[in-house]
Amino acid sequence: MTSIRANMAWPPPELGKVTARVAECRVWWGGDPTKLDDFYGAGGRTSPTGATLKRRAQDAWDAFWGRTQHNPSQSGKRLHAPIGKDIAQLSATSLFSKPPVILAADDELDTVQARVDDLFNTPRFHSSLYTAGETSSALTGVFGRVVWDDQVQQGTWIEWVDPDHAIPEWSRGRLKSVTFFTELESDDPRDVWRHLERYERGRIVHELYKGTQHNLGTLQELGAHDATADISVELAGDGYSIVDLGVDELAVEYVPNQLPNPEWAEDPQLRNLGASDVGAVDLVPLYHQIDRTYSSLMRDVRVAQARMFASSEVLQHRGAGQGMFLPEDQELFTQVGTGIGKEGGAESIFQFHQPAIRVLEHDQVGEMLLREVLRRTGYSPVSFGMSDEVAQTATEAAGKKESTVTTTEGKARYFGVAIQHLTTVALRIDQKKFPHLGVELHEPLDLDWPPFAQESDLSRAQTVQAWETAKAASTRTKVRYLHPGWTEEQIDEEVELIDAANTVEMPAFFGSDTAPDGQVSGDQDVGVDVDEGDDV
Repeated sequence: MTSIRANMAWPPPELGKVTARVAECRVWWGGDPTKLDDFYGAGGRTSPTGATLKRRAQDAWDAFWGRTQHNPSQSGKRLHAPIGKDIAQLSATSLFSKPPVILAADDELDTVQARVDDLFNTPRFHSSLYTAGETSSALTGVFGRVVWDDQVQQGTWIEWVDPDHAIPEWSRGRLKSVTFFTELESDDPRDVWRHLERYERGRIVHELYKGTQHNLGTLQELGAHDATADISVELAGDGYSIVDLGVDELAVEYVPNQLPNPEWAEDPQLRNLGASDVGAVDLVPLYHQIDRTYSSLMRDVRVAQARMFASSEVLQHRGAGQGMFLPEDQELFTQVGTGIGKEGGAESIFQFHQPAIRVLEHDQVGEMLLREVLRRTGYSPVSFGMSDEVAQTATEAAGKKESTVTTTEGKARYFGVAIQHLTTVALRIDQKKFPHLGVELHEPLDLDWPPFAQESDLSRAQTVQAWETAKAASTRTKVRYLHPGWTEEQIDEEVELIDAANTVEMPAFFGSDTAPDGQVSGDQDVGVDVDEGDDV
């Protein structure tokens, strides 16, 4: 039933390449110096893949981590700057600090929107999107799949899976199927149990294998392991089980972080996978050098302790076998010794040594490298807190963050395609699996993304003030600009309130037949007699 065959080598070749790349991304994402040292050092020589990474890192890149330390006491004095983690967080924050709103079609608002809000317009779903955004940035991409469990929630939801736990199949650039795998607990360390879930169009195929670390092994019944024994299936075969989705759809999507990926551009199996913001081949050497720079700065700090050298004539004996010492509390010393001063007399020698801490030089080198990292990942230094000057207006701030906004908009398109498909399929499966709660969906769901670059309230107010001075906009236009998220009804109410507040009542006038505006009150005759020959 599936493309995975028993007793095949594990992992498959294409998965091995992804696993090696994701492993390097993950170690920079995590930022643990011990794991960095192990990955590029002795730990990297335990397998052919590791040896390749070791050679590539040290020989081609002159890797900072993993190098043999001649003085073991110095290995703990290296500093890691968690730039990879910060970039992944910046990517997730730029995308999902204000998440998209999932909307039903206009003609289905009453029947569908309430269920959509229950499943997707929730803090839980928004939090999962933020997590998926950071994972995608760090690990080249992320898979989303529709899942459900009536013991956990009465409804479907979207689960996000790391790319090194999935084997995708593509057809002309489109996802055809995905096999997810999970290693299960085993009583015997020699045995490796793997649960495979293959998402195909309209169904999910479950398989359980018992093998070794490097071999998939043989197909087993799902009941052979506690973790898969309770899976509800509609059709069971010779070791496999099928779950019918009830809809003729593929309930999985892949979100690439950035495409195309030059590393895999010529690989037909991997070319559709994205490039990482953290562990790309052109970024890792820069990370090594950033860590080298800041570790060098910390070395300057460490060795910059002030030291004093005194001639032996001013030292005192502690006693037989106790050595000599300088009495620090003594205030007066006799000028003796073999040193010759400028005047030709003998003098004792006191010298003080204070090494310089080259903060500015290290900071400039580190900032230069960091700016290059940000340039290659498509983010503005201002977004990373590296502004050289304070932006005076929102327009200036938006201009300084233009790279970040452009990169975020590109990533939002990848996520938008996946989220729209997954939420639509999830709602249709929800109606089949939970008929007492689900609703029938006729049109695909839609997404409403908030703007990624927003002006501040102060900037908007200043713009409206300029419009008011120039008499260049109506009250309605100004209200809509100040409150872009308001409905038409809210705008109408605000316009009425403003008009009412600006209305000035005409004061009463006494003692005159003429009103203040030149009009005449009462029944006074205001006619004018004109002669026929007069020009009017």
